[in-house]
Formats: sequence, C-alpha cells, structure tokens
Amino acid sequence: MVWSKYNRPLSSILAEDMTPDRFTVRIIVMAVLVAFLSATAGVAFWKITQAKQQMPRTSLIVLPEPRVIADFELLDQQSAPFSLASLEGNWSLIFFGFTHCPDVCPTALYELQQVKQKLEQEMGPDGVIPRIVFISVDPERDTPDKLQSYLSHFDPSFIGVTGKHEQLLPLTRQVGIAYRVEEHESGATQYSVDHSTGIMLTDPKGRLYGVFPAPHGAEDISSDVLATLRSTGKS
Repeated sequence: MVWSKYNRPLSSILAEDMTPDRFTVRIIVMAVLVAFLSATAGVAFWKITQAKQQMPRTSLIVLPEPRVIADFELLDQQSAPFSLASLEGNWSLIFFGFTHCPDVCPTALYELQQVKQKLEQEMGPDGVIPRIVFISVDPERDTPDKLQSYLSHFDPSFIGVTGKHEQLLPLTRQVGIAYRVEEHESGATQYSVDHSTGIMLTDPKGRLYGVFPAPHGAEDISSDVLATLRSTGKS
C-alpha cells in the first residue's frame, strides 16, 4: 500500500502539526471561541428572562417621554375643585365622554369597572389601584349631581369631573382629546356630542404616560397597567 500525505494515519499528521507553538495558539483560539459562545448564550438567556419579566404590552401606546400637563381647574361630582394636583400621587385612567352617550361611554366605563376588579384580584389588598376618572365634555347637562348618579351604576369610587368649555378645552388639547357639541338652543336636552374614545393613562406626577385606543378590552388594559406598574416599581 502506498502512503501519501492524504491517506496517512491521523496520529502521524497530528504528530507533525502539533508543535508546541502551534498547540498553544490552538488552545488560545479554542478558549476565546468558548468564551464568546458562552457570553452570547448568556446574553440570549438574559434577554429571554427580561422579556418574560417585563410582560409585553398589548394595547397601551406609551409616549416616548411622559407629557407634562399644565394645571387646570374643574369640579368633581362633589362640587370640589379638581386640578392637576388631584392626579398626582397615583396612576390614573381617564376617559372623556358624557352621560347621555348611548353606547361608547357606558361600554368604556363597564370595561374600566372590570379593569379595577381584575387589578384588585391581581394586586391584593395592599396594592394601590389606579384611580378611574370620567371627565364630561357636556357640562350643560352633566352637573356634579348628574355625574355622581351616573357613575354610581358602575362603581362608587369612580371620580366624575366637569367644567365649562373654556376650562375643558385647555386640558383636552393637551392630552389629544377632540370633541364637538352639536349646536342647540339653550336649555335643550336632546343633542349629540362627538368625542375621542381613547383612555388616557397618567403617572403619579400627573403626566400623560400613554393611551389605550379603542376598542377597549378589560383583559388587555388590566394586563398592560399591571405590566407598567411592575416595570416602574409601583406595584
């Protein structure tokens, strides 16, 4: 049998190639490769772990930076002043609407009622549940007493807020809410109101943190609120 460099035993090839210098270089290259692969695997595992902990949001549109809201002066359902300070100290879910709304508003308030219940179950008795605020854009019909009666059908803890149009407009424009009241005679009780349907989320500093666009689902909203509270260390 004729031997050549292509069919020699492996042991003879290694014996020729594995000089001390070459052997040392190969060991170093292998060590670097193993270290690189280990680091890559570690980073991948960390990202997977973080993704599970952060719980991806499904419906909340988070602003790149929380938007500062200028102070405003409105009234709550107890005829007490309601201003920017009233939003500070806790997270808030805010919906703009009116009590004569035939479908969108009661549906949104029902979903918010379910959100509150889900958060209470998830966070327990020691959890700080975001306050839920309903701001009427129909001050002519929605008096403080009317708001209190209306919201009692959903949850007595809901905060009803109203004010004159010249007080409402600076606030609605800041948070991106548009509304239009149909022209009507003074004292009329039958007229329509068009308005944006997003649910605003403000942070404990009273800044606009994000928006839940319609359609609203209690499961998605409660999940996203909970993820937000946990990611910011507020739950």
